[in-house]
Amino acid sequence: MRHYVHCYALHCLDEEASNALRKAFKERGENVGAWRQACYKPLVAIAARQGWDIDAIFNTHPRLAIWYVPTKLRQLCHAERNATTASSSASGGGGDHQLPF
Repeated sequence: MRHYVHCYALHCLDEEASNALRKAFKERGENVGAWRQACYKPLVAIAARQGWDIDAIFNTHPRLAIWYVPTKLRQLCHAERNATTASSSASGGGGDHQLPF
């Protein structure tokens, strides 16, 4: 089960998206490994909408609180957060930025 905790998390947090993803992969004849990898992206999106705190998402959900956040999911969330921060900084971020001195 530990290799599929993130798939279970997706099912707990967004059952409709989980079922749609599983159905799409099954219809295309994709293997389980491909589906398992695809489960990460929606979870990263959920984390983005909730302030990137994937640990809090797991800890506050009654069915997920007993599970550790998978390392790969945590790494993907950090990488995406950093990429989002870097791109918003590079594009000006839409705000009035002060110089650091």
